[in-house]
Amino acid sequence: DDDVLAETVKALLNYGSHIKYQNKYKGINSRLDELQAALLSVKLSKLMEDTELRRQIAEQYLRGITNDKIILPKVVERNSHVWHLFVIKVENRDELQTYLTKNDIQTVIHYPIPPHKQEAYKEWNHLSFPITESIHNEVLSLPMSPVLLSNDVQKIIDIVNKW
Repeated sequence: DDDVLAETVKALLNYGSHIKYQNKYKGINSRLDELQAALLSVKLSKLMEDTELRRQIAEQYLRGITNDKIILPKVVERNSHVWHLFVIKVENRDELQTYLTKNDIQTVIHYPIPPHKQEAYKEWNHLSFPITESIHNEVLSLPMSPVLLSNDVQKIIDIVNKW
């Protein structure tokens, strides 16, 4: 019967967030309901296959992107990475994102707010973490999905290299 409490608990179960990437509380990831559990049980049977497809896409990006303005992910052993995201680093991130959007390439800025700037960690808001802040201003996720076709990945690579 307490709407405020219900909303607070819902946020705590979703990383402490009412709004994506804005953490009001120190929460956890606990959003697994019956429907998500059923979907997950089906997806788990394809996990290894999907991971291998993601690795192939990442390898294509790593070999194909030659634009010296782009900093690619560094990995020691490529077979150990599952490539949930393919995150690049670039000084003029917003400019690149606009360019890619104009070329029909959807990108995402994951976790745009540094942890110490989140309300959940307000005790650290006054501190300066210049490396963290720099990273948060420069990272951009390129399309990554096991359903991406090799020729689509190549188009993305070509457009990124032309920038």
